[in-house]
Amino acid sequence: MLTPEAVRESVVKFQKRPLEDDTEFGTLQVEKQRLESLLVTKKYFVKRLQLLYQQLDKTRNYQEFVDVLMNSKPLLREVFTLEGQTRRTQCGDVEVDWSRFSMDAGEYLRQNDQLMSLQNAGML
Repeated sequence: MLTPEAVRESVVKFQKRPLEDDTEFGTLQVEKQRLESLLVTKKYFVKRLQLLYQQLDKTRNYQEFVDVLMNSKPLLREVFTLEGQTRRTQCGDVEVDWSRFSMDAGEYLRQNDQLMSLQNAGML
């Protein structure tokens, strides 16, 4: 298959331009740096949780258990409070318009009375 001349010229022009000048490449680099720093933060958080678990596992009585928990207040606050959760999940809920990618099952069921009655009966 032969490549059209306009496409070939566009590819040659793109290949001659330095990659660092491309805005999409710059955007990807920034996102890569953000994700790498997020990964480091997550790994640090997991290590702290593992250390806490090891310390809790070594406790022999209730007082030692409470002492370990009291010494780990910042970590526990980060794990169990809303502030810690919102820091880790900044993107929130994502809604996807599935009809763009495939058939909408709900709409398909609503269009067919027999299928709708089967779903209402709990058979689907």
